[in-house]
Amino acid sequence: MSHGYAVFILMNNYFHDVATAMLLACGIALWVILKKLGKSSDGAVMGYFARLAQGIDRLAQFSIAWIILGGIPRVLTFTTFEWANAVEKHHEAGVIAKYAIASVMMIAGAYLWLVLRKKVLAILRPS
Repeated sequence: MSHGYAVFILMNNYFHDVATAMLLACGIALWVILKKLGKSSDGAVMGYFARLAQGIDRLAQFSIAWIILGGIPRVLTFTTFEWANAVEKHHEAGVIAKYAIASVMMIAGAYLWLVLRKKVLAILRPS
């Protein structure tokens, strides 16, 4: 593996981890904002909430796209790049733990985002 390609994979993996954390952060932020919003009907508050929710939604969508697209080279190079390095340094358990935690973060973030997104739409577009 060339030095440039290794740097590309390293940076991709790093930003993939950041995207996973951002997805969870988006879900938590949306949850906190919804709790603070309560049953407000103030037009200015609702307008601000709508813009804020739209920004969080875009960030969550970007994170999901990065998780999917960045996951492709990560999976394709896992055994030769990440796992081989972990085996060489006897850090296999650490890599396994990292992926277990990242999986929980990704699932929790996606769940929060999807569930709360429906609530946001219901608030912004009442039937």
